[in-house]
Amino acid sequence: MNYLNSIDRDPDKAKFFVDRLPDIMGDLSSAEENNCLKVIHESAVYFIHFNQGELVYATNSVAPFERLERHLRRLSNQNPKINSIIKQPRQQFQNDLKTYISFPTDYQSIYWLLEAGQLTQSEAITLIRRITREVFESFLCLPDLQKYKVIPRTSEIKELCRFDLSAYIEQCKKRLKSWDAFGDRISSSYQRLYLVSVKDRMIANLSAEQNKIIIKLLKGLNFRQISAVIDRDELIVAKILYPSLSDGAIVLRDPKPPFDLLPSFPEQQNQNLFELPHDLSWQSDDGDSGLLVNSHSKQTVIALENTWNIGYVDPDSSSQAALSQHLEQNLFSTKGIADSMKAFAELIEFKPNLIFIRVDMPDLDGYELCSLLRNHQDLASTPIIMVNETANLIDEAKSRRAGATDNIAKPFDRTKLLTAIWQYLQ
Repeated sequence: MNYLNSIDRDPDKAKFFVDRLPDIMGDLSSAEENNCLKVIHESAVYFIHFNQGELVYATNSVAPFERLERHLRRLSNQNPKINSIIKQPRQQFQNDLKTYISFPTDYQSIYWLLEAGQLTQSEAITLIRRITREVFESFLCLPDLQKYKVIPRTSEIKELCRFDLSAYIEQCKKRLKSWDAFGDRISSSYQRLYLVSVKDRMIANLSAEQNKIIIKLLKGLNFRQISAVIDRDELIVAKILYPSLSDGAIVLRDPKPPFDLLPSFPEQQNQNLFELPHDLSWQSDDGDSGLLVNSHSKQTVIALENTWNIGYVDPDSSSQAALSQHLEQNLFSTKGIADSMKAFAELIEFKPNLIFIRVDMPDLDGYELCSLLRNHQDLASTPIIMVNETANLIDEAKSRRAGATDNIAKPFDRTKLLTAIWQYLQ
């Protein structure tokens, strides 16, 4: 087990301080020196490296080689030759607390593989940014007040890429906010998943081969481990598996040691946390001075940068408000429409990814509106879910003839609502 008991083995006897993390990070982002921020949370230790105020790398003491091997395994989906080198860093290097302040062993391993020609520069950068992102997301889940010390370094840590701290924090906060969409089921990306029953239908957004693979993985692997095997971001894995979690086909268990040492997702994201007075736009530098890179894979950018438009036609303003409240995540943009006669034009302009329509409405009922929408080329294949006070008040035959995709009863249950949405959004 690659776990360091830092408090017992820490050779640095300098005094630790306690302060608010936003204040600590704000000071470091404006520093001209090269520093390593060391933060102790219970039995886990975080090491955040800066070159002249810019984030270079983040790691922690919880299974660093497992983390490196997992990200190498994910890269091997694109380059099968990497399979043969996954275990080499563990065999070559040993965990030594001193290295995590000067030149972290997992970071050093990436350079070693690059210099040996086992990784391309692009692959090495991908490893650095993915590992840093994983550690930093966990770091942002720590309670506000923390025991820390800032350890100066006499020289810059070797770097292939660097991150503007303010922009990086903003991006990681956005990812953490996205986990809130699954917050009623998922409290940590290190929770273990177990398959209880095999579903008749295949899991959406996965190929037949990926379905076969993922069923084999649902025997105690966590979201991040599954992500590495099927080469999907862990947030995408959560979105794919959420319906099966909601209906009980998959159950979750607490993180396995040592991952139980890491903090769970905060129950409520503090929107003011870590807001630093810097430009939040990503920059690209193709010169020799360093490379500022976006922290997200293409799949995650698609999942997080693009919101889904959800339309809801219902004269009842309280029902509209309930739906919007349940979907108050950066993944969704909602539009409530009270007048069914105006709904057709407003939905065409809104371009929804999914539409909820109340059945019993004056002037134009839900079935009639659904038929009209189905006759428009832009909405011919858009999922449409009929809504009423109870499901048995919906005429399913009439609903099918109108072109509806499914139905749901009010009042809205958040789990049921999200399950319906994830089932039909591709």
